[in-house]
Amino acid sequence: MYTQIKNFFHIRLLMNIYSIRNMITGNGAVWLKLNTQDLEKMVETTLSRLSLDLQGSNVLDLGCGTGAMLSYLSKEKGIIPHGVDLSRLNLYQCRKKMVNGHFSRQDIIKYLDETQTKFDLVILYGVIGCFTVDQQRKMIDKISNILNTGGVLWIGANIYTDSSYKFQTYPVPRGFYEDICNTNQSLDVEEFSELEVFGNGKYDPDQTTVFLTKK
Repeated sequence: MYTQIKNFFHIRLLMNIYSIRNMITGNGAVWLKLNTQDLEKMVETTLSRLSLDLQGSNVLDLGCGTGAMLSYLSKEKGIIPHGVDLSRLNLYQCRKKMVNGHFSRQDIIKYLDETQTKFDLVILYGVIGCFTVDQQRKMIDKISNILNTGGVLWIGANIYTDSSYKFQTYPVPRGFYEDICNTNQSLDVEEFSELEVFGNGKYDPDQTTVFLTKK
């Protein structure tokens, strides 16, 4: 019961407060420590690390917020943006920033069941921990089916069950992603400390970024 209440508070209340704050301030980040420039740097560092050329590619952000990452990718890399979020206010801001975008207000798992589009990059930054571990497995399996060969699922702000950082409602056990790749052999996994990848002190030392690449 406590976990369900915590998740409800996180998704339904806290995210709406962030949405209002972001509309007023123009800050595209969900986390209090981060700003739009931090998110843009994260995206640029990730693309460089993965050697991804996304010109003209479909990119999907699940839990897209106000669209900071997608907007940067659209302007700087020429992507076709797709976003899913539960907040009307977030999606209103996304549509203002990206008139060429495709945005949907619905549950992520339902969207994954219905979409027919293939993607070269799918972003799940700070979102996956709102789902149970079993749901996370199902989500990753569904996302693998909509990735093009060479496409990447980027899972950010990953937290493990033995971490002292307790923001995520449903952290995953160690070996979770390796186990998924052993079961779903179409995926390869790489994992890095977010401090190592993004290089500043705004990230908790326990947070990791996970890249799952479609073979």
